[in-house]
Amino acid sequence: MSLSVDYDALEATTRIEDITDDRVNQDTLRSLRDDDDLSCLHICEDGTCEPGEYYPGSSEELGWLGHFAKKSTNLEEFCLDGGNFSNCSKESVGSFFEDIGKCNRIKKLLFHRTDLTDIICKLGPIMRSSNITYCAVEFCDLVVSGVNFLFNTFPDMKRLEALSIDSNHVDGDHGLDDDAMAGCIPSLATCTGMRTLNLRCLELSTSSCIALSTIFPRMASLRDLNLDGNAIGDDCVEVLVRGLVECTHLQTLNLEHNRIGDNGLEVLVEGLPLSVDALNLNENEVTLARILPLLRFKRLYLLDNALSRGSPRSIAASLANPECRLETLDLNRTNVGDEGAATLAEGLRNNQRLTTLSLLNNNITVNGWNEFSSILCDTGSINATHASNHALQDLGTNWTLPQHVKMLLKLNRGEDKSRVAATKILQTHRHLDMTPLLSMKMELLPHVVAWLDRFAESRLDLKLSSIFEFARAMPMDVVDGVAGKKKRKKRRRGSA
Repeated sequence: MSLSVDYDALEATTRIEDITDDRVNQDTLRSLRDDDDLSCLHICEDGTCEPGEYYPGSSEELGWLGHFAKKSTNLEEFCLDGGNFSNCSKESVGSFFEDIGKCNRIKKLLFHRTDLTDIICKLGPIMRSSNITYCAVEFCDLVVSGVNFLFNTFPDMKRLEALSIDSNHVDGDHGLDDDAMAGCIPSLATCTGMRTLNLRCLELSTSSCIALSTIFPRMASLRDLNLDGNAIGDDCVEVLVRGLVECTHLQTLNLEHNRIGDNGLEVLVEGLPLSVDALNLNENEVTLARILPLLRFKRLYLLDNALSRGSPRSIAASLANPECRLETLDLNRTNVGDEGAATLAEGLRNNQRLTTLSLLNNNITVNGWNEFSSILCDTGSINATHASNHALQDLGTNWTLPQHVKMLLKLNRGEDKSRVAATKILQTHRHLDMTPLLSMKMELLPHVVAWLDRFAESRLDLKLSSIFEFARAMPMDVVDGVAGKKKRKKRRRGSA
């Protein structure tokens, strides 16, 4: 069908069934034509379509799809997910994206697992919309010219709040390099409302980090930054931090799979804004060969770093510090071993904040896991049990843990920590020693009974033994108390 076709004139006499035989395609076209509540249009691969998705089988279908889409008042999201236009002419593809560009309600653009090499230049009408708030180009084939075109569209997206550029080529065979990306990044300077920025596997290094550091002060709203899979080293970190210090709302920083060592970690610890709660340094070059304070973050991820033999001591020192804010610490595959596990456990003795310590694949045996038992429940005395660690809930694995350690971790998941402590006391102390409480004599007995009623519903033996210990220690108080009640003078009827 010619691109000059008057779809408006033909719409009244053309049935949806005349356009396509595919049932899913028919439903999508009908929803767009009738302007119902369809808010997302996804172009997908042949044979994988679900309701709301479309695989164009011809230029004619693509023309009708664009015609109905541009008139929709509900369409807010456009996604090209693995789709291709092999059955369509280049002219029809260009015309389609012009139509999509007229959908002024579209706020979200997603391009996923798609070869954009030949069509990137046709995306101009849709990419330059000032209404776009979210744009993701992930696992797509892009060359340098395509990346340049892509970044040149961002100055028009003045309302952009979230951007994700994730290369399909982890090994760097896309032709991109640090200098090329450094030339593209300044175009993001106009996106002052950016809240989420993901630039993954784009060969970012020194030059790119300098460019990023220049634009970060203009992104005062930035919350989440992901620079995973690049070539960022310690020197780059120093440059980044100089720009990020102005991002006082930044909460999470992902630098996974880069080249950051202890020096870079120290810069991050000391230089990042206090608002940063989560730092991901998985698959870097951190060794913790020297003691570094790991107090300020709530979540810290160090998976697949070749930590030194002394690193558990450094980490344990932070965990034992009362100012430590860590709630999640990932040390999977970091060569901790039994000795390191024992050191980490000791650091948690007085820690009541860390809930997750992931230690999967660290060659830890039953001996190492057992070191956590006395930390989770110290049976030395009732006071020691009460002061045990009631926060830790997860060690990152279940199938290698001894059953009693699993039980204690599960018990710690209770929100009422007073009940958690009481349960541990009742489970591990078959008899409660009342001696420290006897100095208050019988005045404390009602409180002891009330406590036992609350926490030891099924432990009648425990209740009786505790009451008996009071009675045995002060028998005359008990006798006098009972006798006094019996001798109480009856009041005369009608007396005041």
